Amino acid sequence: MANDNHLFSVTCYNVTMLNNKYYNEFFELGQQKINFSFFELCLPDDDPVYTLKKVMEELDFSGLLANCSDKGRTGYNPIMMYAVVTYANMRGIRAVDRIVELCERDLAFIWLTKGQKPKKGCFL
Repeated sequence: MANDNHLFSVTCYNVTMLNNKYYNEFFELGQQKINFSFFELCLPDDDPVYTLKKVMEELDFSGLLANCSDKGRTGYNPIMMYAVVTYANMRGIRAVDRIVELCERDLAFIWLTKGQKPKKGCFL
């Protein structure tokens, strides 16, 4: 079991705040908040998506974030996009169209994206 927090419909987080908003956003770090993620109740306890997120918490994304510009429209969280592509590769999925479809229909992908639905152009 990688993560026991998904067993509760209401989870409170209270961890020290990091300066980077992408880390805060993806890893749910920061001020105390309530998370109503009812789709987590349907994911199995041993789903690899929980392990992936736990492993990614230990990685340094400074190189990835350095390539992101703060000019123009706000894009999707680059850490979330990396997690989606990594999880798709873990499941043997390489086609971008299939990844986009799974972001709309598969509970593990919906959990990773927090309900956001990136389109094909975001992965190219």
